Amino acid sequence: MTGRMDASPPVTGGVSFLHDARRADPDRFFCALFMPSAARMAAMVLIAFNHECTRAVATPASWAVAGPMAGLIRLQWWRDVLESGNAQRHDTAAALLDLMARGGVRRETLDGIIMARECELDGLPDRAAWQASMLDGAGGVQVAMAQAAGFTDPTQLARIRLMGGIYAVGALVRHLPAVLRAGRCPLPEDALAAVGLTRDGLRTGQATPTQIATLRDGLRQQGREWLEMVREGPRLPRAALAAGLPAVLGLRDMRWHVGGDGDASPRGVGDRLAVMGALLRGWV
Repeated sequence: MTGRMDASPPVTGGVSFLHDARRADPDRFFCALFMPSAARMAAMVLIAFNHECTRAVATPASWAVAGPMAGLIRLQWWRDVLESGNAQRHDTAAALLDLMARGGVRRETLDGIIMARECELDGLPDRAAWQASMLDGAGGVQVAMAQAAGFTDPTQLARIRLMGGIYAVGALVRHLPAVLRAGRCPLPEDALAAVGLTRDGLRTGQATPTQIATLRDGLRQQGREWLEMVREGPRLPRAALAAGLPAVLGLRDMRWHVGGDGDASPRGVGDRLAVMGALLRGWV
């Protein structure tokens, strides 16, 4: 694959990376502002990369014709970029390759983020596959940010990976109906079957409020389990904790009451204060 990927206009330059990250992923953007200054721009590049990977799995218009193929092609483009070192004149890809070349993030972490989205497109048959996808995808984004800040300790990175998973769980609790309407199905098929749903059926039908509520309860349970694992260890260094701060928003999303077929209210001052409070306490 040698042609430039069909994508929205890529980010160009530092200021544009900031603007694009804020627009594409305001939660991670806000949390990344508390990263060490030397790693902050790297975090913005990683947000842009993750946004491109996430866009690849939200393909409702083409699914009826090509199935997951359109998304897999887009993700393969990113694999080719990482393997070849050729950015194909795509500014996000160029910035990502520069980050890799400078040792700011490990190649296998980025591969894991791509693989997580590929697995989502292929289908997640059970809870174990789903857990791996969540921790390699959303968890991998936060691990990459920690690596950009200079952290290499496997135990610390494992806890940051769990914190990324907690954020992803909370985001699903908060936005599950909208995520499903966008053509994504980041849920294990055995959990869907337990409430009388199928992955393919969700693309042509709609889950009931009761089914959505049950799925959300399962997500909350997983988030609580990962939180217990995070809290088993000692306090993380402040800069490492900053890489996992989205977990604070995930926990708030898990705790809020959300209507069966609705989304939670928009982010507010309370969310921002909770993030800053966690950083000051040194704990989530």
